[in-house]
Amino acid sequence: MFQGWRFKLREAEEAYEHGQLDEACRLLRQADLHQYLPGKRLGVRVACGLAERARRRVIHGDLVSGWQDLASAQSLVGESGDVLAARQEIVAVVVGEAEAHVAAGETARAVALMEQLERHDVKDESVRRVKEVARRLESAQRLARLGNFSEAAAHLRTADAMCPHVTVVATLRQEYEGKADPFRQLTESLHRAVASQQWTDAASIADRALALAPENHLARDVRRRAWAQVGAGQAASAAVTATALRGNNRTNGQRPEPQQDGHASAPPERKEPRFLLWVDGIGGFLVCLADEVVLGQATFQSRIDVPLQADLSRQHAKIARRGDGYVIEPYHEARINGQVMRGRTLLSDGDEIELGKTVRLRFRQPHALSASARLEFASNHRTQPAVDAVLLMAESCVLGPKWQNHVVCPDWHSDVVLYRRDGALFCRAMESIEIDGQLCDGRGQLGLNSHVTGGDFSLSLEELA
Repeated sequence: MFQGWRFKLREAEEAYEHGQLDEACRLLRQADLHQYLPGKRLGVRVACGLAERARRRVIHGDLVSGWQDLASAQSLVGESGDVLAARQEIVAVVVGEAEAHVAAGETARAVALMEQLERHDVKDESVRRVKEVARRLESAQRLARLGNFSEAAAHLRTADAMCPHVTVVATLRQEYEGKADPFRQLTESLHRAVASQQWTDAASIADRALALAPENHLARDVRRRAWAQVGAGQAASAAVTATALRGNNRTNGQRPEPQQDGHASAPPERKEPRFLLWVDGIGGFLVCLADEVVLGQATFQSRIDVPLQADLSRQHAKIARRGDGYVIEPYHEARINGQVMRGRTLLSDGDEIELGKTVRLRFRQPHALSASARLEFASNHRTQPAVDAVLLMAESCVLGPKWQNHVVCPDWHSDVVLYRRDGALFCRAMESIEIDGQLCDGRGQLGLNSHVTGGDFSLSLEELA
């Protein structure tokens, strides 16, 4: 009588011949065919196929499936030469991918890959080395944003010795070493300007310091104080200045700033507050809560919503939210996607706005469930104070790892939402958060100078006049 195991072996052989490696592996293990020589031989072939498929999957970025294939191969033949060779190749591929992430500044992804290898009991020295380099690079970047360039460079010197072939480490170390003295000199000048109450100079120096270290606490504090002092000094003479400008326009040849009715006037008072949003590890954002915002040249006298450091008119254009959409109204020379604007124009996601001759902004409305929008800088111009983008916040602003978020934070595990309700500002997350030192169960009300921290994020609000 023909033995039953031969039927199972034939099924496994047919599955293997048709490329069904998982089914062949299942049949071999289920029927315990390893005790028969033909089953052992087929097991070696199936294991070789699984090991080869594991290599291909890892090379194409599917690390999870690659490890599963390798584990299946090992269950058939143990740590054979083919399995060990595939394992070493997978480790080399993943380490190389992690080094590429380090070179691109994506340190969190590099660390995650190395920790994944460690969970599979990989004890290769290269794994420990790349993980350490990524962590030191991450620390150095955080220290540099705070202005601690010497300490940041020290971290990178150690990292450079560990992985000299990752050239971005040496390049960044040289950059930080070159910034240390200029930043120290700016800090000294900042202290002198504050001591002598030269607030105009202090604001300028603070902006230069923040261009080097955007999260430096001293520079941010001095800038806020300087703008408050300058704004207070200007407020007393605002009415006189506006009257003088109106009276002198005809005699000095200056062109008046138009409004919707075409008449010259002082910039309108804001009806909604603005604030700066500082997201640790990501950058700074100017958040405008009004339905209409005016864009123009940044001056100390300016009370416009989006003050740009550029050769523009004081009021150059207005962007208004209309329902779920936005329209732009040019007051002076402006183009959209290269075409001259003659009047109000509806904005679409991805439109490029050109103000004057050189300022270029990109309009983004990425989130399908929110009317909020983002203005990105397509040219080298920035606002005053300098930020990475402008957020036109409607009912909510979503921060998190998804590409369609208003602020993309690739290393966060989940979204954090700022939203408005009954005239107040709130924060919501999928975890417990701390707002101004108070622990909240996933949500809480914010002030315009609040600080919020969670498991893997930290952000601060800073009110603007």
